[in-house]
Amino acid sequence: MAAKTEAVSKEETTRPDPVAFTVGFNRGQSEGLVYGSLLLGILFVAIGLVGELPLLAVAGLAPLGIAYRHYPMVEKGRPQLGASEDGLYVERIGFIDWAAIRMTDVKRTSVRNMELVRLDVLLTRSLDDAVAKAQTFPVWKTLMMRNWKRTPREHGRELIAINLHTLAADPEEILSRIRAFKFV
Repeated sequence: MAAKTEAVSKEETTRPDPVAFTVGFNRGQSEGLVYGSLLLGILFVAIGLVGELPLLAVAGLAPLGIAYRHYPMVEKGRPQLGASEDGLYVERIGFIDWAAIRMTDVKRTSVRNMELVRLDVLLTRSLDDAVAKAQTFPVWKTLMMRNWKRTPREHGRELIAINLHTLAADPEEILSRIRAFKFV
């Protein structure tokens, strides 16, 4: 009995205290894509209009669309993921209530020489019911890339898969900081 008490108290001391945090995209990985696409699109449109080549001007819309879609990856001051007493924050969702989170886990996969890491958040109910504070965002942002995907599960539950490999923080650190809030 005494050994069991020691194990529990040792586990409690190794668990970090919950500290609010936010993390955004790793801008260094995406600046080339966004700004390169923007420059290429502007160049195609300008040459197409000046040279009276309408097909080239129309072709310039594709790289401009890519730059528009991926703009959140270079946007300053926009956290994509965070945690506080209010819940788990996910950009364009808001705060998910801690009581609605059943499980959090990090999944790693490799594609060629790239490691892809995602945070799986299994909810006890639907996402709409799990949101404690919904985030409002402008309509024009609906076509832009988001860092998460929701998947319906059995019994009205949902799985939120959040990409961590695109964020500017260590995935294991993010998971430990989230679990510090979840198990308080």
